[in-house]
Amino acid sequence: MSSAVWDTLVIGGGPAGSASAAFLAKAGQKVLILEKQSFPRFHIGESLLPFGNDVLQDLGVWDKIQQAGFMPKLGAEFVMGNSAGSHSFWFRKTLPPPHAQTFQVERSKFDHILFDHAREAGAHAPPESSLEDIHFDHDMVNFSYRHQDQTHQATARWCIDASGRTSVVGRTLNLTKCDLGMPKKIAVFSHFKGVHRNEGEAMGHITIVRIPQGWFWLIPLDETKTSVGLVQMLKSFKSTGLTPQESFTQTVNQNHELVFRMQKAQRLTDFHTEADYTFRHRQAAGPRWLLAGDSAGFIDPIFSSGVMVALRSAQLAAQAILKAGKSGGPIPQAQRTIYTNAFKSMTNVFRDMIRMFYSNKAFEVFMNPNPWLQIPGAVTHMVAGNTVFTWSVFWRVRVFFALCLLQRYLRVAPRLSFSHSSPSRQPALSF
Repeated sequence: MSSAVWDTLVIGGGPAGSASAAFLAKAGQKVLILEKQSFPRFHIGESLLPFGNDVLQDLGVWDKIQQAGFMPKLGAEFVMGNSAGSHSFWFRKTLPPPHAQTFQVERSKFDHILFDHAREAGAHAPPESSLEDIHFDHDMVNFSYRHQDQTHQATARWCIDASGRTSVVGRTLNLTKCDLGMPKKIAVFSHFKGVHRNEGEAMGHITIVRIPQGWFWLIPLDETKTSVGLVQMLKSFKSTGLTPQESFTQTVNQNHELVFRMQKAQRLTDFHTEADYTFRHRQAAGPRWLLAGDSAGFIDPIFSSGVMVALRSAQLAAQAILKAGKSGGPIPQAQRTIYTNAFKSMTNVFRDMIRMFYSNKAFEVFMNPNPWLQIPGAVTHMVAGNTVFTWSVFWRVRVFFALCLLQRYLRVAPRLSFSHSSPSRQPALSF
């Protein structure tokens, strides 16, 4: 054990934990990362957003990401499950070169790159180390952790909780959550080969297939492997009496677009499920702690916001600690409020988009954005993960949401059918 006294304890070695640890270690702090799993390990959230590129560049890891062989992502497409409509967004048509593309990433590899980068920056990360106990006082963070069958006692001046939706600090301090008024959902997903791919430069697009009561994602991870997942309302899923795998298979067979894309697909991994995941803590920072990434809140997997929010909040958390580090004292109340509000503001952009996506009327506007006033370009900013708008983008975004509201009463965009389209004369697919 190198030391029992640290500047910052980071709980979790995912993107938020590794990024915050790397920023702090590069600034000269003594940082301890506790990650109970060994790398590489499976994780969902495999589609990056262009506006997350900035953090990876600031982190000094962008070149490693570019050289890792990940699938280039130049845009995104949205398709109706019954093949009644589609719309594609190309980042380069609206966004500057730094945001013209990003990558689809297999998280086992991507997270490992970030974790190793944090260690190279100077963070100490004993493998397979789990937090056992933690408590906070005015001057210090006191904690114990388990490593190689031994319990270690240690202290730190600050703590960043990047433990994901388990939110160790949030649970320890019994922090208040809000569910954002969204219905509970369940996701079931796996990796496949043989999934139909788009041609040309669109091969790397993420494909979102909209269906009644939910949607599918199809994310090309490399030349053969594709991540495919079903997200549906938890209430609707429970009413079917099916298992998650049965529901996945049945839904594919009910929709022409999915049968077309999955007719030659072969499953490579077990199915995984995630359920009831929408929440946000009302408070994301305290005198000696900050919540980053999913630990602070998670909205919905649509629009692939998870990794970008993790990276951006990690950078903001590290900046807050470095400011406090000049005095060595607790994080000032003003700085805690700034951080909490920044996290809320960032996730509010995705919250508004998510509510639009699940509203059939609003989604009709999204699928047919009127070129009037360059509104499609503003929508592309949101699809690409921009959460800090210039005035030019901001007012166009507001016009877009106004049109979504107006669609409830007037036909400002073509109507779409959201019904299933069960293919006929075709054997049912099985996974």
